[in-house]
Amino acid sequence: MSDQRLQGWNKQKPSFTYAKDREFGPGLRDGALYADLGLAKGTGGNFHAHIIKVNPQMHSAEGTTGMHRHDYDLQFNYMLSGVIDLVIEGIEEKLTFRAGDTYFLPHRILHNETRVSGDFSVLELYGPAKSGTHQVEEGAGGGKVSEDWAEGQSNTSDQRLTGWNKQKPAFTYAMDREFGPGLRRASLYADLGLAEATGGNLHGEIIKVNPEIHTAEGTTGMHRHEYDFQFNYVLAGEIDFLIEGIDEKLTFRAGDTYLLPARILHNETRVSEDYSVMQVYGPAIAATEQLEPEID
Repeated sequence: MSDQRLQGWNKQKPSFTYAKDREFGPGLRDGALYADLGLAKGTGGNFHAHIIKVNPQMHSAEGTTGMHRHDYDLQFNYMLSGVIDLVIEGIEEKLTFRAGDTYFLPHRILHNETRVSGDFSVLELYGPAKSGTHQVEEGAGGGKVSEDWAEGQSNTSDQRLTGWNKQKPAFTYAMDREFGPGLRRASLYADLGLAEATGGNLHGEIIKVNPEIHTAEGTTGMHRHEYDFQFNYVLAGEIDFLIEGIDEKLTFRAGDTYLLPARILHNETRVSEDYSVMQVYGPAIAATEQLEPEID
């Protein structure tokens, strides 16, 4: 697998969002509501992430986005709840995704969201933050593009990263997910197919506690990764963090997010037994430097 690094990164800064403070508002599609996860601000516009849910005032069973493509360099989605049906260029059958499933769509691939359930919600990560959408077919119902979207886009950076490897669609399903060993002995890891889909530019995984090894005294020790960036969405439980440059201990719970810039020192001082997190970082092959020993 390639360890080719992306070029053109803007200056990064730590960015955190909390589920208890989350506010949803308008965005690309009239039939959806969007909550920003701070990734555009944290990466200077290199990436954007938000949670999308159904706008109950606009949702209808007949709504579709129509066949369209984005100018994103990539689009990665983690399903939080509900159901979505997708038609994707080059794939004959309609695809259905449910809570815990993921789908990765390469640059400018045509697709049509033909159905979403009323309880649909998804975490979407794409880059750059400022990217156009081209409609080949007009959307129907709540799938139509919002008239206010272009105005909001005009305020974000459109600087693109370079050095992308060839991409291909990738899908993972919660029902088939398998966990195994990874970086930390006290954790278990499930691959989300991003490394294969991006040729190693990015990696995605779910991390949960290994109950056979984890203890209440366990910590990662102060360390840094050679990642160009690291974005996490807490799925369950709690984690306590010490992060370089921040005086107080930070605690993140289910629904919270944290972005850690390249090579920032940090120590995960506590995780609850039910802790799990969805993590995206890049490149897929990157070293970790331990300044203090980890404790299981």
